[in-house]
Amino acid sequence: MPAALKCFRLIHEGSRAVTMEKEASQLERDHVHSVYEKIAPHFNDHRYKAWPKVRQFLLDQEPGSIIADIGCGNGKYLHINRESFKMGCDYCLPLVDLARGHGHEVQVCDGLRLPYRDGCFDAILSIAGSALA
Repeated sequence: MPAALKCFRLIHEGSRAVTMEKEASQLERDHVHSVYEKIAPHFNDHRYKAWPKVRQFLLDQEPGSIIADIGCGNGKYLHINRESFKMGCDYCLPLVDLARGHGHEVQVCDGLRLPYRDGCFDAILSIAGSALA
């Protein structure tokens, strides 16, 4: 295959990847974020107990570990294992406000466009969120 054709193919495939990323973001907004915006006022009523395997995963992390909870919701996992530093993020501002109200480090961001450098966390949680789209 000539080099020019290989280059064109890579550019074409790269543009398709960008299109797929935009489509994924739109699906996320339409089918995930809108649901969480609607249920946020009642989220704490039903989403407060940690899943046992996730709890154990967090407890198994080394002291001083840096852990991200992507799509942290109300922050129900951010209090587990006080010997680690946890940062949460979620797209839904009302849920971020709930987590912040519990004193957690949380920011608003899109789970498909994270503002973190690669490799900066020792462990990452991402439960539900995009899996619903």
